[in-house]
Amino acid sequence: MLAVVAGAHAAPSAAAFDRLFLQIDDGEVPVDDDAQIASALARLRAALPPGDARRARRYRSVVCDVSFVKDSRAGVAYARQEFAEAQRAGDVEAETRFTYCEGFALEATDPAAARRAYDRGLALAARAEDARLLGDGYTYRGGIASLQGDHARGLQDFLAAQAVFDRAHLARRSETNLLNIGMAYRRMGLYRDAMGYLRDTETYARRIDSVPDLYAALMQQGYAYEEQGRAREAVAKFEAALEVARRSDAIDRGYAQLGLANGWLAAKAPERALAAVAAARRELAVGDIAGHEPMLDEAEGRALAALGQPRAAIAAFDRAEPLMRSQQTTRYLALLHRARADSEEALGDRSAALADLRAYIDLDKRLQASADDQQVQFARLRFDAGRRALEHARLDLDRRASEQQIRALERQRPWRWTVLGLGMALLAALAALAVQQARESRRLRVLALTDPLTGIANRRGLRRLAEDAFASAQADGRPVSVVLLDLDHFKRVNDEHGHAIGDIVLVHASRALVDALRPQERLGRTGGEDFVAILPGTRRDDAARIAEKLRGAVAQLDISQLAPGLAVRTSAGVATSTAGDDRIDDLIGRADAALYRAKSAGRDRVCMAD
Repeated sequence: MLAVVAGAHAAPSAAAFDRLFLQIDDGEVPVDDDAQIASALARLRAALPPGDARRARRYRSVVCDVSFVKDSRAGVAYARQEFAEAQRAGDVEAETRFTYCEGFALEATDPAAARRAYDRGLALAARAEDARLLGDGYTYRGGIASLQGDHARGLQDFLAAQAVFDRAHLARRSETNLLNIGMAYRRMGLYRDAMGYLRDTETYARRIDSVPDLYAALMQQGYAYEEQGRAREAVAKFEAALEVARRSDAIDRGYAQLGLANGWLAAKAPERALAAVAAARRELAVGDIAGHEPMLDEAEGRALAALGQPRAAIAAFDRAEPLMRSQQTTRYLALLHRARADSEEALGDRSAALADLRAYIDLDKRLQASADDQQVQFARLRFDAGRRALEHARLDLDRRASEQQIRALERQRPWRWTVLGLGMALLAALAALAVQQARESRRLRVLALTDPLTGIANRRGLRRLAEDAFASAQADGRPVSVVLLDLDHFKRVNDEHGHAIGDIVLVHASRALVDALRPQERLGRTGGEDFVAILPGTRRDDAARIAEKLRGAVAQLDISQLAPGLAVRTSAGVATSTAGDDRIDDLIGRADAALYRAKSAGRDRVCMAD
């Protein structure tokens, strides 16, 4: 006790401050509840040397990280204010930390903005040459990417973070990052791989008595069991997480109760699920946390529906839907549409039930396509990683062999020039191999984003182009338009003339469409006879004119040499971004609806989105 009191009143010291700061940054000093946060900040403030502006910014970066969990708006404002001060001081490390803090605060309300903040933070961390911040940035960005459904890209960031942590010998961060890798595997549906990492994290967390790591590992295992329909195991893990959360704060307890509600729903115990939702609401009734958690209403709706209260269930689903759309939680939004359709059917509202069922089918198709893309991307990631490891091993063996040869030859003076010649030749060979490796890597990246038949962007490449165009348009305050095109009655071409002729028609059509676009505009093929044109900086009237030009380009194709009388036409749907569009999917969805109207109105025409 005397030692603690003496330490609390010790004179400020730069070395003591730096030591305590790193202990907090590494998680060795816990900041899991209000009391721990207050204690850690008081100790750090007491150790801050007077007049030390750089360390004062470090202190405020800790304040930013731990003090605004319950008030995201205040957190964003504080982070931006402190970033501006750090920028004026030229303190790149502090700029990085406050940029990451802004990302934390934005995650609950604007995941896309959070991801952009992490991109900026990573660039700053590279400038600062700080391995901790660089690795942390990869984990933050990987986390938000995985949360948004881009699991392969998230996993790539987690693996990049692991490499940074291992090189810098940051053992605690390396062990903790295993949880992130396990989460990414879980979200990709690779549960066997996921559970291995998550159990390892649980074991590590128990060994070092880390409440945050143990809580997260148990919660992730609960989600994995729930998604596999293993309700009993899910409930057990969520109950264990809730017990651990009693050592943490209300937010952790709230999310454990929410997980428990979903576990009870999977176990077909709606009364218990409803009670868990109520408990979760009470725990999350801090700051604006509960107001930004649509899963509370979604779980309540499913419980009420199971209890035979369809009207109350629909009201809960209606509260959840806008937030789910803004947070881009596509999987849960699909489940919401399905559950609400059942409640509407129970009330006899067949038209509303049909609309929700159609929305569910559309989202389910998107999820399946995304899952397929993620699996392909993941397989390529593993292949590339293995190939790079083999190349590095071979280069290392060549280097060691070269060093042995040089040492042997140096012992024979008459052969010195021969040794130098061999060394130069080996360096040239290694340089050539490195160039070849870089070219091959670029070629594989291009192939991964290119449709092999037409040479234009494939679904994955088009998605990247569309998201970049949409983000740039939002940042610059300019519009962006999309045109969805579908070759009319294309199935007849394949049925009557064969798929070989059909493929040639697709090649001719794609060339005609590319030739009709301006240099800054891009075309992609999403599968079959479907094409999408991205028109950056294009307003509604100009987009309509360009779409009509594309339709005409296809109509004017002379492909009669392929088969007598063969001709092809196309229908198009056009949409231009508005202030209400939060993501590119909103824009594509409206263009798809316009394309459906064009098809229904007789085909070979252009329809504009409402």
